[in-house]
Amino acid sequence: MHTDNSEAELDGAALHQALSIATPEEREDILRETVRTQLADILAPTPIDGESNFLENGLTSLTALELTRNLMTLTDVEIPLVAILEYPTPAQLGHYLAEAYTAVNSADGATA
Repeated sequence: MHTDNSEAELDGAALHQALSIATPEEREDILRETVRTQLADILAPTPIDGESNFLENGLTSLTALELTRNLMTLTDVEIPLVAILEYPTPAQLGHYLAEAYTAVNSADGATA
């Protein structure tokens, strides 16, 4: 029996590798899906799609903190807690993260 729960570990290495070779559009898609997956894990069994509003689906201040911590661990991007309110869907937060990730990695002069 195969379960996908083994992939829920917070190891950002594979994510960083995927993001480093992705186009900006692909990077946004990857990060949107990462947000959606993390949110679905936190709010299980509530189904979450790209346009699901965090607060309307039961995200609390405690689970918002958990979501931002998980995403920061995975992406190494500093995410202010207020970003959850300003970008309240996986699609919007994924877009924000894609821009923040690009800014952080280009400011560091990082190359693949």
